[in-house]
Amino acid sequence: MSEGSQSEKNFPNWDNLYKNQNVETMPWYNKNLDSDLEEELEKRIITKGRILDLGTGPATQAVQLSKKGLQVIGSDISEAAINIAREVYDYDKISFIVDDILNSTIKDKSFDYVFDRGCFHVLPIEKRPVYIREINRILGDNGILFLKCFSTKEPRQEGPYKFSEDEIRQLFRNDFVIISVKDTVYQGTLDPLPKALFVVMNKR
Repeated sequence: MSEGSQSEKNFPNWDNLYKNQNVETMPWYNKNLDSDLEEELEKRIITKGRILDLGTGPATQAVQLSKKGLQVIGSDISEAAINIAREVYDYDKISFIVDDILNSTIKDKSFDYVFDRGCFHVLPIEKRPVYIREINRILGDNGILFLKCFSTKEPRQEGPYKFSEDEIRQLFRNDFVIISVKDTVYQGTLDPLPKALFVVMNKR
């Protein structure tokens, strides 16, 4: 099934979700750094720089990235998620902020890297160009977007929008240079782990 034929999604109210559910039970919870991102950081010898953990949620990825030596900001549209992150990780090396990437208050060229492990694939279809424009804006020159999203190879009907490699290339081609697209899985609490794409792209 192509992405275009997927029915309109009904995603939860993120604030209510984080107020009422233990983060460790959420499908996307992963206490370790995403293995695909970790592999890419090691391959590129990235040990410093400014990175945005976009849609930080449980904030585990932000914490692990900070341990790698990066300067991290974790953002989320859910104030409840950010409040929990601040309480759980009383960690002066990370800043947690409430921010909507579709109407972001982040300044231009604030980051060398953006890691999105679950934001893009839950956005309304018509908002995708806004997302791409905003990511391009907040990335510095030659900035890199690390994007993980559900793949059309995932058989589950429920869940986020699912993308093929061709769709990703079409969506981002005007603003980004696609460096690599990898078939992988989305690490979390679901069994089996959902099939995903891990995309590395440079700002044009």
